[in-house]
Parts: sequence; C-alpha cells; structure tokens
Amino acid sequence: MEEYEFLVRVREAGGFDIEHLMDTKPSSCVIGCREFDNNDDYNAHIVLFARMGIHKYNMIQGTNLQLSCVEKYNYRSPRVYSAFYITLIAKDPDACNSLVTFQTRVVEEGFNMTKHSCNIARPNPGPQENAALPRHPVDLEPVDVFYKGSLPEWPPEDAFNDNKRFYVVKKSELLTHDWIRLYMELAFLKAHLRSPKNPNLSKLVIVMVAIETKDNMEPPSERLKARNAFFYIKYKYHANKGRGPKRRLGHKTHDRIAIVRRTLDKNTGYLTLEFPEPIL
Repeated sequence: MEEYEFLVRVREAGGFDIEHLMDTKPSSCVIGCREFDNNDDYNAHIVLFARMGIHKYNMIQGTNLQLSCVEKYNYRSPRVYSAFYITLIAKDPDACNSLVTFQTRVVEEGFNMTKHSCNIARPNPGPQENAALPRHPVDLEPVDVFYKGSLPEWPPEDAFNDNKRFYVVKKSELLTHDWIRLYMELAFLKAHLRSPKNPNLSKLVIVMVAIETKDNMEPPSERLKARNAFFYIKYKYHANKGRGPKRRLGHKTHDRIAIVRRTLDKNTGYLTLEFPEPIL
C-alpha cells in the first residue's frame, strides 16, 4: 500500500519534479533523481535521450530547438523497461538563441534495451497547465507492417543506387540534419554495452548515410522528413582523433555500420528508434 500511494503521487506529478517526494520513497521502489551543476559530467545516455526528445518536438512542430544543457532527470527501472524523465534547457537559434525549459520522457525497452521510445517532448508546462500525457486523435494511417518485425540486414552496396527505394544523404545535409548523428551515437552505445560509461563520441565520423522507405518519394530527399524509415549509417571511430598521428604505416580505421528503424505513431504520439541487438 505504501508503494502504491507513492507511485500515485509520482503519477500526479507527471513523473517530473518529484524531488519533494523522495524522502517518502519506499525502499522497494526503483526510482531515483539526479540534478546537475555546471561542472557535472553528464552521462552520455542522458544527453542523447534529451536530444531525442528535442528531435521529436522539432519533427512535429517544424522548429529547430537545440540542447543547451541538462538540468536534472528522474528514472524508474522496473524489470522490463527503464523510463527517464528529463528536464533540460533548449535554445532556439531562430530566435536569437532564446532559452526555454523543456521536458521529455524516453523509455528503453528490450532485453538489451535496444528500443527507445519518446512520447513526451514539450516546453515545461506552467503551473496551471496539465502535465498529463496529451490525447491524440485516431490516425487513419497506422505504422505500416513494413516497419515492424526484425530489423533488415545491410543491403548490397549497389542497392543504394535505387533512388525509388533509397536516398543517399549529401554531406551538406548532415550539418542541417544533425539528428542523424544522434542516431549514430545511440547505435554506437547500443553496440558497445561494455564500453566506458562516457565514451568520447566526438571520435565518431559519419562516412555515408542511406534512408529507405517503403514508398517512393519525390524528390528522393523527402525521405529525410519521412515519419517511418530505415537508416543505414556507415561510420568510423577514430580512437586517436585529436591526439596527433599515432597510426602505424598501413593501419586503417575500419568502417562500422549502424541500422536504425524510426517510426512516429500518430495514434500514440510515440517516436521510436530501434537498433540491432549488440554482439557480446
């Protein structure tokens, strides 16, 4: 009963801003909070989850918000999933870098937490606003079965020449669609579960990105805006990047690959990113 009453109070708070409840938390509840100072080192996963929330908001609203800093996060970790409630500061480059407090909720699911879903992504509601999940009207276009089930294998290289199926992203577009780097960094962390807690993700360099959709889109670059798509990302990890040349003669940095499935379900409001199971 004590645990149930505590969880009811957490739910009433919307999952965010629950610090005042932590003194009454039963020991059986796997719930925690952390606040950050300017000098704190953010956990890489928390930063990426914060960026994912902003990405979802930008997709739906057509905005260009960017992450400024993470203020705090709460987490809940039952056995089958982990939920993160993140409060952050976003900046708007299109409005003289004005700052806005922002909240997002990201859930990790699966045996190796390879499925990430975001259903809350919003500017921080004021005291008179309802912090509960928004209700979405019924959508007559549910996620197609093409985007369900197991993830595909990496296609043959010549398959990317089929512009009725794929779009190969231009290098200039990688700068204006920096969420592609977010996908790569998440995929890297998922593929290297035994890596250090905060790997230096700046050592990752994108080599090539191709986007696949079920239906042909004109122009092909419209696939960048597709609600549902597969992303095939080839990248390198430069271990000595920024340290000066240390490679032996003839040594090459090998390409790595990442396959990411993106779906945006209008029925539920969930943006979901799925990654392959890591090889342990």
